[in-house]
Amino acid sequence: MQKVIAGCSAVLASVGLFGLTLISASVYSLYLTRPGGGGWDTQLGPFGTALRDVGTLSEVVSALLFLVGMVLLIMGLRETPS
Repeated sequence: MQKVIAGCSAVLASVGLFGLTLISASVYSLYLTRPGGGGWDTQLGPFGTALRDVGTLSEVVSALLFLVGMVLLIMGLRETPS
């Protein structure tokens, strides 16, 4: 049961981290598009540039946390007697 709780917590933390990363990138993209702002890469667009500038580390951590959470959740559900 502890693995199920830990897995659910990891998945929820992953979703929260990923959502906050997207929100911060969207707010930063508003800064990039205003006159006199930081400018943005034409290939990525304003949001892609903001997402790159905010950092991909949080996205990688979120993905790893999601995978670990899913593994824990599956392991915990297999141990739980029906």
